[in-house]
Amino acid sequence: MSATGAGGYASVYVADAALVASTRRYGIDPAVAVAVVPNAAMAHVALTHVAHLAEGESVLVQGALGGFSAAFPGIARRLGAARVVGTVRSRKLAAAAVTKLPYDTIVDSAGLPDALGGEKFDVIVDPVGGDVRTHSLALLKAGGRVLVAGNASGDWAHQVDTNQLWLTGTTVAGFNAGAYLPAHPQVVRPALEAALAAVAAGLGETEIDVLPFAEAVTAHERMERREPAGRIVLTPGA
Repeated sequence: MSATGAGGYASVYVADAALVASTRRYGIDPAVAVAVVPNAAMAHVALTHVAHLAEGESVLVQGALGGFSAAFPGIARRLGAARVVGTVRSRKLAAAAVTKLPYDTIVDSAGLPDALGGEKFDVIVDPVGGDVRTHSLALLKAGGRVLVAGNASGDWAHQVDTNQLWLTGTTVAGFNAGAYLPAHPQVVRPALEAALAAVAAGLGETEIDVLPFAEAVTAHERMERREPAGRIVLTPGA
């Protein structure tokens, strides 16, 4: 893994040994390794060290097919989650219907909170923010935790009523890999090993498009339009 989150557009990268794990004994395709394993490792850190997911608990993942969100269901399963539910925008429902990611069900986020029929969760992963974060807080069980893992909505004005956290016994915890991992480097390699095991077990299957470096602009344009239902990998090969 990159120490800075940059430098990935290279055929060779020199990394600190603490940030390295070998894929050799797992038999994982290199494109899958680069597209899935780093996010799965971060999901493992977030669920174990920040959200403190316990065996038998339930998990809701907002933006279920997003690059980071897609890493959570497989890791949650490995950690013993009893139920894993996802949400997506309406235009992603067709992709959600055919995904191989290990969700129990995926619902339309436009229908929240009614779309979940009153179900509440122990841990909610929210990389979306805005109105979705408001729904996340309302969908927590007493003692539940919202893991704030992004702000795809672009709503930087969203606020949390801390008195409601007190009254409901709930927690809001932030996870940003760029801030957390440099301060806790000892968690990286165990997380990478856990991620490799999960991916090797088939718990991270997602659609991957492999493009050459020459098509990097196309890849970025597709991401800006939020077209991919999975991941895009760039390769230095022709």
